[in-house]
Amino acid sequence: MKKYPALILTNILLILFIIEISGADAKKSAPAARNKQPQSQRSSIKQSLDNVFDVPEFADSLWGVCVQKLDGETLYDYNGNKWMLPASNMKIYSGAAALDILGENFRYETRLEAIGSIGENGSLKGHLLITGSGDPSLGSWHIKDWNGSAALLKSWAEELKKKGIQSVEGNIIGDGRYFTDEYYCDAWEIDDIPYWYSAGSSGLAIEENCFRFTLAPGKKVGDKALLTLNPGTQYVTVINEVITKEPGSGSTGDIVWRGTDSNVIRFAGTVALDAKPFTQRGSVWDGACYTAFLLKEALQREGIAVAGKARNIRDLPDAASIDKTPASEKILIAVHQSPPLSDFLPLVNKISHNFFADHLLRTIGRRVKGQGDFKSGADAVKAWLKKIGAPNAEKLVMEDGCGLSRRDFVQPRQTCAILRYMYNKETLRKTYYESLSFGGVDGELKYRMSQPPLYRNVRAKAGYIAYTRCLSGYVKNADGEILVFSMMCNQLRREVNTADKLIDAACKILAEYSEK
Repeated sequence: MKKYPALILTNILLILFIIEISGADAKKSAPAARNKQPQSQRSSIKQSLDNVFDVPEFADSLWGVCVQKLDGETLYDYNGNKWMLPASNMKIYSGAAALDILGENFRYETRLEAIGSIGENGSLKGHLLITGSGDPSLGSWHIKDWNGSAALLKSWAEELKKKGIQSVEGNIIGDGRYFTDEYYCDAWEIDDIPYWYSAGSSGLAIEENCFRFTLAPGKKVGDKALLTLNPGTQYVTVINEVITKEPGSGSTGDIVWRGTDSNVIRFAGTVALDAKPFTQRGSVWDGACYTAFLLKEALQREGIAVAGKARNIRDLPDAASIDKTPASEKILIAVHQSPPLSDFLPLVNKISHNFFADHLLRTIGRRVKGQGDFKSGADAVKAWLKKIGAPNAEKLVMEDGCGLSRRDFVQPRQTCAILRYMYNKETLRKTYYESLSFGGVDGELKYRMSQPPLYRNVRAKAGYIAYTRCLSGYVKNADGEILVFSMMCNQLRREVNTADKLIDAACKILAEYSEK
C-alpha cells in the first residue's frame, strides 16, 4: 500500500513530461504551419491570375507577366522570360537609366552667340550661332508656364539689343551636332513620320520639333477649311485640301503626308460646318534649321533685320571655319538652361512623350559612349541593366527610347528588375515613383482604376502601339507591401480596352493579396 503514492507521483511526472514534449513539438510545428499559409495563398494568387490571363478570348494573343517583391522574390510568372514588344513601356528603360546615369538635377544648356564684330550702326558683321546640347524642352509647350518658344525667342532678341545689335549681316545658324545627324529611328514606320508622335530628335530642337495647327470650318459647305499654324511660321509649306462638309457630317481633317526630308505638308479630309475648331500637331524636318528659322522670324518681329538665311551648320561649306573662330570674335548673348530632369521626367512617364524619351536615350549615348545616336544610347542602357543585375541585359533589343519601333524587345522580368532597382535606391525613389501615372488620378491612368483598391494605389507606365498593350509599375498589396509588376500583351487582335480590363483585374488581385 505504501507504494501507491510513489506510483501516483511517477505517473504524474510522466504525464507532465508528455505534456512538455507535446508542447515543444507544437512549438516546433507552429512555424511550419505559418509557412504553409503564404505558400497556400501564393498557390491561390497563381490560380487567380492564371484565370485572368489564360482565357479563351485571348488564346490567339501572347501574354508576358511577371510580379515580384522588392527583394526580387517572384510571386507570379507567366512567360516572364519571353521577349515581348513593349510599346511605350520602353520608356521605363530610357527614363530610369537617364535618371540614374544623368541625375535628377541634370540640366541641358543652349547657347546663343554672335560671331564677328558689331559696327557703330549696331550691325553684326557676322553670324548668330545657336548651339544645342540635346534639350527636348527648348520652347516646349508641355513645360509649365512656357506654352511654346515665343517668350524665349523674344528674350533673346532683347539680349541682342542690350549688346547693341540692331541688325545681322550674316546667317542665323543652328548647331545640333551634339547628336549625330540621325534624325529618325530607322526602325519606325514611314507612314508615322508626319505626326507629332514621330517627331525626329536632334541636338538642337525647338517646339518639340513640331508645330500646332487648328482646323475650323469655312463659311459655307464646299469651302476650304480654315487652317492656322502655331507658331505662325513660314518654315512649313501648307497644302490645304480640307473641305467643309454638311453639318453633323463629322470631321476627318488631318495631315496626310510630309516627305521624310521635306517641310511641304499636305492636309486633307473634311470638317463639318457646325464643328468647333480643333487643334492637333505635326512634325517638321530638321530641328536645328527650324530653331534658327524661328529665331530669325522672331528677330524680324522685334525690329532686328537679318540679311542672311536660317541654316543648319551641317549644310554650310565653311562650318570648319566657324568652329575655329577665336574666342575674341565670339560674343555670348544668352545661355538657356532647361528645367532639371526631375521636372520633365513625368512627361515621359505620365503622358508618354516620345520626343523627350528619345532625347534622353541619345543624351545617355553621348554622355556614356561619346556619341549621341540611338545605338550608343541603347548600348549604354544595356550596360546599365547589367550593372543593376537585370537578367539577359546583353540581349535587350532597343532601337529607340520611346517604344515606337516594332523591333524593340524586352522581358517582363527585366522590366521588374528596373522597377525594383528604382524603388530600392532611396535617392531616386520619390522622383521616379511620382513620375509614373497615378491610378484614377492622372496621366495614362486618369480614366482607369477609379475605384478602391486600385484608386490612388497604383503607379505605372502604360504602353500601346497596334496589336500591343502593356502596363508595368507598382501596386501596394493588402499588407501595405509594395509589389512590382509587368504585364504585356502582344498579338492583340481586339479592342485595347479588353486587354485593359484584364490588366486592371490582375492589379486588383495584387492589391487584395495578403500573406497574413
